[in-house]
Amino acid sequence: MPARSDASVVIAVLVLGVGLSGCARGTSKASVRIATYQYSCCNATDLIPVRQGNDEVATLHWTAVPAPPTTARAAIPVSLAAALTGPFSDVAELKIAMASKPRRSPTIVAVTVRTTDQAGGTPVSTFRFPTSTPRGLYDLTTTVAFAGGSQTADGVVQVGPDT
Repeated sequence: MPARSDASVVIAVLVLGVGLSGCARGTSKASVRIATYQYSCCNATDLIPVRQGNDEVATLHWTAVPAPPTTARAAIPVSLAAALTGPFSDVAELKIAMASKPRRSPTIVAVTVRTTDQAGGTPVSTFRFPTSTPRGLYDLTTTVAFAGGSQTADGVVQVGPDT
């Protein structure tokens, strides 16, 4: 077997080093992917009241929907707010009142839930209905606020006598 010259060994080592450094550079460009979520409201079974002492308590379950993953970054704060405005005697009265400017002030407000776009889970808002809460229809306004924007939706909830 012929003897290798020192020059050919050096060239082989340089070629191998350049090849490995190219691989290392390629892997450093890859970034960690983080799961993110968007929130929406509500489950079909929400706002069924539960008697607690002299008050009724109702829960509102937020849904965390997977969003496209993102590169590693700080979590974005998200606020989940819910409020009830009313009472109204019928849907027509509710729609007229809620379309007017300015809108009526909410009657019952849930404590704002603070989470992030990376938390997911099942956040819950809670409404406390005093026994003196008048019967009727209430506008349920839900708001998801995040960096740079918000989304608001409305629905109708009926508050009535115990069943």
